[in-house]
Amino acid sequence: MSTSPDDLILCQCIFSIPQDRDLEIPFGELDNGENLSRYALAMSYDHDQLTPFATKGDRHYYELLVTDTQPEKLSSLDENLEKVVEFDRKSLINAGIPGLAFPYLTLTEYSPLVPDLLDAWQDDQGSEYVIINQRDNWQSLSHFLSNNNITNHQVFHHLKTMAKLWKDLQKLKCAQTLLEEDNLGIGDSGDLEIKKLYFDDLDNLPHIRQLVEQWIFILEENNQTDAATPIKGLMEKIEEGKIDEIKELSEALNLIHQQAQLDDLLDENEEEFLIPPDKELEELADQFDFDEAEDDQEATVINNGENIDEQPTVVLPMTLLSLAECGMTDIGMKRSHNEDCFAVETKINKRETPQGIFCTGKGFFLVCDGMGGHAGGEVASALAVKTLYQYFQEHWQDELPEEEIIKEGILEANRVIYDANIDKGNLGAGRMGTTVVMTLVQDNQVAIAHVGDSRIYRVTRKWGLEQLTTDHSVAQAEMKNGIEPEIAFARPDAYQLTQALGPRKREFVHPEVSFLEVKEDTLFLMCSDGLSDNELLENNWQSVLLPLLSSKANLQEGSAHLLELANQINGHDNITCILARIKVQPNLEQKNPLL
Repeated sequence: MSTSPDDLILCQCIFSIPQDRDLEIPFGELDNGENLSRYALAMSYDHDQLTPFATKGDRHYYELLVTDTQPEKLSSLDENLEKVVEFDRKSLINAGIPGLAFPYLTLTEYSPLVPDLLDAWQDDQGSEYVIINQRDNWQSLSHFLSNNNITNHQVFHHLKTMAKLWKDLQKLKCAQTLLEEDNLGIGDSGDLEIKKLYFDDLDNLPHIRQLVEQWIFILEENNQTDAATPIKGLMEKIEEGKIDEIKELSEALNLIHQQAQLDDLLDENEEEFLIPPDKELEELADQFDFDEAEDDQEATVINNGENIDEQPTVVLPMTLLSLAECGMTDIGMKRSHNEDCFAVETKINKRETPQGIFCTGKGFFLVCDGMGGHAGGEVASALAVKTLYQYFQEHWQDELPEEEIIKEGILEANRVIYDANIDKGNLGAGRMGTTVVMTLVQDNQVAIAHVGDSRIYRVTRKWGLEQLTTDHSVAQAEMKNGIEPEIAFARPDAYQLTQALGPRKREFVHPEVSFLEVKEDTLFLMCSDGLSDNELLENNWQSVLLPLLSSKANLQEGSAHLLELANQINGHDNITCILARIKVQPNLEQKNPLL
């Protein structure tokens, strides 16, 4: 077989052999572009210099740099996976897939944090081989920390990533992976990446104490003393027995991270936080003194500045001041086509009175994430958008539709896609389908609905980021039945959808609908999972979403920034987002306020 340098893909080969066997270096070197096997050594290796990077039980583990000379062909892993009926270690081994591949397959959702498994096999003499992707433009975590000016909240973001991964690595007996300093680095995206998995010593399993010790060592070694201080506080809690599990450590670390984000945000936006950002609030302040509303209060409380015990309290409901929106979609970094579809439509009426400018408005916002492959997923999502748009043109007049009317619209979209599947003869897993998230706005009243794992978030200055929908997935269904999150999300099918539009009849589809009243300036975000994966929004909302509450913020620029960030951090899927900013004011036209 003849190959050119452009055909070669650089990879890592991890292989293990029984300790009672002599080391034989697999593969041969690529000679003049000729090689009889698929994989060839990328460099010369000397038996005396090649030492195991780890030993577990009766096996030695080695690594080699190899080239894939036939990347266009299916791997033996792909062929053997087709034989697997149930995803467990025994079924994989019976299908010819070595146990060495099991943790890589289980951690697929963590890509690119965990290397992608490209191939795996075992030979007749008991050796096991896996081929994983080679890290490009990768720098060690220590080098990154010592040579870049990064904020504390960026440091804590990487530590949170480790804490999240530790939970799953412990179950797979691979927690040692995060205790090897040279195994941790930062990739092209600026996020944490590991080179390979290390197996634990079963007689001396790692403890979270060692993980925190590792953090302190790396931070102090690289002059990150400000970040090291709160981490030392976590170590003290571990020594006192107040933190003994990874869940407790993650919660404590999350509080540290949130405080660091807030500190950085205040430093960057000090003037904006000290001065009221909206002109309309300043104008109202000239007329009234505002008391901050209680958490459970239904409206803004206004008094005339005199003794509040002697004056009646006037409670005014809120009314719409402005409604702005923007929707964008992107194909992502790895997909060949875009299966997402969205729709945005707003209608605004403004009028002026002696009391000020008042608005009434309607907003229709819809995101659908299709599934079913080329000419499948994009068809399903487009059908859902078209059907729902036409349905609400007929069933939505001057007030928000009732819950049953909203559900019926979603079920009608399900019928249209289901009938298209039947007409095309699509069967079982081959049926196209789509998720749906929808927001209907009528003045300051809002209805939200969803099916699947696309999401709706809400951002306010008072409450921060809130996820308003719960994914229709296997893991979430398990948690509703009382299963602990750690167990639910450890399932191989944890992220598999339990509901979608199109694959099944209406009796299997159960849309969730809820109604909200906007009582303060609010930013709604509807998105496909290409944006929400890997806790992108939870980790970045203060810097990318909170500023968009200001009237001066450009939602189009904000949307473009979100897509760019999603391509950097995720990028594995299509990305779609809709932003809707609703600003409200006290309804000064109310004739009979409550006293």
